[in-house]
Amino acid sequence: MINYSELSELLRQSGAATCASDCHGFLCAQACVSEYPERDVWEEYLDMQSDDEMLIIECCAGINDVLAEIRRLFLSPEFDFQLLLPDDDTPLHDRVSALGGWCHGFLNGFALGQDPGAILEHEESKELIENFTRICNLGVDEVTDETDEQALFELVEYVRLGALYIFDRLQPYNPSTDIPEIYH
Repeated sequence: MINYSELSELLRQSGAATCASDCHGFLCAQACVSEYPERDVWEEYLDMQSDDEMLIIECCAGINDVLAEIRRLFLSPEFDFQLLLPDDDTPLHDRVSALGGWCHGFLNGFALGQDPGAILEHEESKELIENFTRICNLGVDEVTDETDEQALFELVEYVRLGALYIFDRLQPYNPSTDIPEIYH
């Protein structure tokens, strides 16, 4: 899968109006609300402004790869799905900001779903969406310590599992993920 730095560079070169974490969150939400996210929707969201058509084509190919990987990871029985965020050696402030951006993108992608209100009828889902909104507005003090690192780790895990939960609630039953029965 494309990593955070590679996606950041693709988006930068194509003149996209979003960052890598926001883009990934948006694409994940689109994968939750639609079995096959529409290219027109994510292209409009990315708002690529480059005059170089080849850079736009390269970015779109990269986004298609990211979408395929998101779908594969969402369907993985091993819960392999991970948020696309900066590496752990990135300053804490930047990682918190990226998590907020991821949630922002997710909320935007979720809101553009065919019927996002249907999932909000479930208390757990409604709470997740409300908490994603709160995470968008997180800040970090100048002084950081291990408890801040641990708190960020726990938030990332909460968001990761929340995205998996929403995907599971919204996507129709997929028999291709079942283990086939063996008849004797």
